[in-house]
Amino acid sequence: AFKSVPSAPLCHPLPPGTASRALEGTSLPNTTLSIMAMSESDVKAWTEEFLDAMSAPVDWGRLKNLMSKRCTVEMPNEPKCKKFEDYEKKYAEFLGWFKGAKRSMPKGSNIMIVPAKKDELDVIVPELCKFNWTKELGEQYPNVNMASGEKAKIMIYNRFKLNGKKEATWYSPLFFHGDFKNQDRAEDDDTFAHKFYQAWNAGAHADMMGDEVKAELPVAGKMNKEQMLQVYATFKECTRSTVPGLSPVLVPTGKDEVSEGVMPAVYKFKWAASLNDLFKVEIAEDADVELRSFDMLTVKAGKLVGFQAFFDPAACIKPIKKSGAA
Repeated sequence: AFKSVPSAPLCHPLPPGTASRALEGTSLPNTTLSIMAMSESDVKAWTEEFLDAMSAPVDWGRLKNLMSKRCTVEMPNEPKCKKFEDYEKKYAEFLGWFKGAKRSMPKGSNIMIVPAKKDELDVIVPELCKFNWTKELGEQYPNVNMASGEKAKIMIYNRFKLNGKKEATWYSPLFFHGDFKNQDRAEDDDTFAHKFYQAWNAGAHADMMGDEVKAELPVAGKMNKEQMLQVYATFKECTRSTVPGLSPVLVPTGKDEVSEGVMPAVYKFKWAASLNDLFKVEIAEDADVELRSFDMLTVKAGKLVGFQAFFDPAACIKPIKKSGAA
């Protein structure tokens, strides 16, 4: 039996430079998807097929049609599987322990698609997995207080690199064993991610940040803490919240009090025209906009030390109608 799944999985962040390559060579909004390796509808169809094939019982034949033979798979805190067939050999039994698993995207959530190289897309797919807890999972995760047969759920962020052949060349699911819970239980709302974004709304976020923060934004590229805060300071009258139906996942790495994960964030603010050059879009000054981003966070000893905003500006920054009197 497979017994080496860790109690504290490691988040493998997206490959370095992902965000800075997001929109190289494009200057107009809403053109990105037409030049991508796969269309948005292709990615949606691929995702639906993946989640259906991964639901119980796992259909390995269908999965192999979606994966490059040399697809690297990185399970949390485990050695890489350099071929997809290696992943099947190592994890087929483990996945079978998720009895009756139904895997789907939570209502109201979206797939995040960011163009990378000419023939590749970086994609994050949020997943809510509902299943019946089993004795084997209880033995694997003894710290989880669940009874065999209990209706369970867990939030997962599936990260992929997809190519022009409609195949995944890299796959890394992000989940944390501490997030297993009964299906009737509400998701936690008091994690570091929740508290940080609430503090950010109140202008009190500086106390929750490290002295240095390694940051990266789409198109704009890598930057330091001061540069990052300068960009976000131009988001006028900004309020931040969690994408409805999703919850952040933060995973302790087991090293140096470090956790890594994803915050599904919604930013609502008034646009500043100076941001057009930064993100290579064309939006009017003071327009009310909504930005959805999967922010990749690194937290060390209770302080934010890494921040990578994962979104495609052309697709993810949208005007919103004003509600009520100004």
